[in-house]
Formats: sequence, structure tokens, C-alpha cells
Amino acid sequence: MKKGLMIIMLAMASMTAFAQRPNNSGTAEERAEAQTKRMTESLKLSEDQQKQVYALTLDRMQSMEEMRKSQSMDRDKMKASNEAYQAKMNEILTPEQQEQLKTMNSDRQGQGGGRKGKPRS
Repeated sequence: MKKGLMIIMLAMASMTAFAQRPNNSGTAEERAEAQTKRMTESLKLSEDQQKQVYALTLDRMQSMEEMRKSQSMDRDKMKASNEAYQAKMNEILTPEQQEQLKTMNSDRQGQGGGRKGKPRS
């Protein structure tokens, strides 16, 4: 139960991280390459892992593009897609890298724009 909830939270965190990028331009290939590069630097991916992460991320980017184009942004489909992506990503990464990724995503989740006013006391 906890593991499933964690995977859902991680998937949603990665979705919101991409949703908040102001100019998410470029092709699916360019975005997949950029994400793979960031993950390689952060998680110290091996060459084999880099290839697998790129292929998985490219597939995800292309399927998300198709969903956007077809206007079928069905929440259940997106959730299932994210769960499948996370499960496959966990097969690629070592347990240590999985923990690092969870930390990175939770840190990124807390970086939202927020309000620019005085903090409440």
C-alpha cells in the first residue's frame, strides 16, 4: 500500500515538475535527451542506464504528446501511464538511485512559485 502510494506521489511529482516549466519547447527527442542528461548528472547513470532511461523517457514524452494532441488527457490514463513509467524506471535504477530520484522529485515539488507576499506568522 505504502509503496503504491509512493509511486503515485513520485509520478505526480514528476508530472508537476514538467508542467511548471514555462517554455517546455522542443521535440520529444530533445526533451527526453535533456531529462536523461539531468538524471545522468544527478544520479550518476551508467552508459547502459542512460540508453534505457532515454528510450523510456522518449516513449513517455511521445505518448504524452499524443494524448495532448488528441485532447484525451484522461486522468486515469495519465495515472496508469505514470505508474508504468515509474515501475520501468525503478527496474533500470539501483535502489540508491531510486532513493535519490525520490528526494530530487520531492525537493522539486516544494519549489513551486508560491505567493510573493509576507510569510504568515
